[in-house]
Amino acid sequence: FMGPNFNQKTPVSEEDKQKSYFKFYEREAAPIFPPKMGKVFGPPMNPMAALPFAERAKILDADYANDEIGYCAMFDGTGYVSDVNFIPGGTAEMIDWWYNWRGLDPLRYVIANPNEFIQSRTMQSAKAVDEDLTIQERYWDTTQTVIKKGVMKPAVSYLNFKYPGNVGFDMSKIGADQYTKSLICIRYYDQGQPPAAGPDTFIVHQVVEKDGGVEVRTKMWIGYTVRYGLDYKALPDEFRMTPVVPQPYLIANAVEWANVAAILPELYAAEKDNL
Repeated sequence: FMGPNFNQKTPVSEEDKQKSYFKFYEREAAPIFPPKMGKVFGPPMNPMAALPFAERAKILDADYANDEIGYCAMFDGTGYVSDVNFIPGGTAEMIDWWYNWRGLDPLRYVIANPNEFIQSRTMQSAKAVDEDLTIQERYWDTTQTVIKKGVMKPAVSYLNFKYPGNVGFDMSKIGADQYTKSLICIRYYDQGQPPAAGPDTFIVHQVVEKDGGVEVRTKMWIGYTVRYGLDYKALPDEFRMTPVVPQPYLIANAVEWANVAAILPELYAAEKDNL
C-alpha cells in the first residue's frame, strides 16, 4: 500500500452524481491566493507575534492587528497557526450555513477539497435541520466526525462546535451589528492518542466584513482546548513541538478555504433552503 493519491479525487457514488451540488465536485480546485504562498510554505513566523491562547478574546477588538498569516511553535511547546481568507461576495450567514449544511451528507464536505476529504457527518442531524433554531444554534454544541485521506489509512477527527460565550468570548461583541459578524469556535481532536494522533486543538474562524465580501480569520492553538469552561493545555510539558507540526495545519486550512471561497456564494444561493 503506497498511501493516498492526493492527485485523485475521492470516489463518489452514482447517487452522488445526481445531486444538485455534484457540479462543484467536478470543478478544478481553486489555488491558494498567490501572495500567501510565501507565508504558507515559507519559514515560521516569530512566536513573539503570535497570540497566546489565554489572550484569544483580543481578536474581537476592532483595533487588534489580526491579519497575520503564519505558523510557529510557541514558547511553551504548543503550536500556533494564523490564516486569513477572503470570500468574494460572501456573508457571515453563508459561513454559518456552510458549517451546518456540510455535516448532513458526505459529498457536501468532499466538494470543499475533493482530492483529500472523504466525509463529514454531524452526530446531531435532527438539530441541524431544526427550523426553530437560528443557523448558529443548529451547529452550536454539535460534533462532526471528519474523515480525510491519511498517509497510511483514512484519518478520523472530531470537530466539536461550541457556543462562543462558553469558551472565552464576549457574545456582546459578536453579531450583525458588531465588528465580528460571526465566530465559529471548534474543539478539534483526533481519533487515538498522541503521538499517533495529533494533540487537542482549539480553532476559531472569525468572520469580518470587507468591501465586496467577508474575511475569514482563522486561529489555531495546537495543544490547547477548553474543558468545562476552563483553558486546558492538552500537551504534556515535556513534549515540545517544532514548527514542522503546525505548518501542515496552515497548508490544509489555506487549501480548503481557497476552494470554499470559490464556490460558496454560488452554492449558498442554490442550496440555502435545501437541508
